[in-house]
Amino acid sequence: MNKFEVIKCIEVQENDYDGPCVIMACCSDPSFMLFFPINKENAKIINYVLKENSKYDINTNILGIYKTMIDSWKSSDRFLSGIIMDTIYNSEAKDEILMIRLALSDQDGNIDSLVHVNFLHAMLLAAMEGVDVIVSDKLLEKMVPNDEEDKHSKPTPHFPEDKKIVDIAKKIMGGKIKDV
Repeated sequence: MNKFEVIKCIEVQENDYDGPCVIMACCSDPSFMLFFPINKENAKIINYVLKENSKYDINTNILGIYKTMIDSWKSSDRFLSGIIMDTIYNSEAKDEILMIRLALSDQDGNIDSLVHVNFLHAMLLAAMEGVDVIVSDKLLEKMVPNDEEDKHSKPTPHFPEDKKIVDIAKKIMGGKIKDV
């Protein structure tokens, strides 16, 4: 497994993609980063949460829902201990799709439950709680081939949120970027 942390959102200008992306940096090698396209409003919210002195509470418009969720876990002696990103085969799509789960633990540190969420919810909660995102080896292999032979022999995975997310992420890594 590979741990990544949400570090910020940036604006990317590339031939095939022009818009904001959330960046996740590998905890063991911060120079290795993953880029995922998101919309401008969500990029601003994530950057707001990641600022050192940003205060968010129950009255903060969109973040109030997430704050309530976190508070309800804490009131029942549970906490968000991690986020897991993996792929699962979808028989309807006949392809691998992105699967994201929150790992909720009890006060002793034992995993109490795994809750399926979408990408945006996972990124916001990771930013708010400062937890790592675990990217499975299987997903990472599909996103970043190890050598030239792998690039041509492995199929590119498709995710329901954006059919070209892997191609976009690869191009972004070599493209021009600017802060959102």
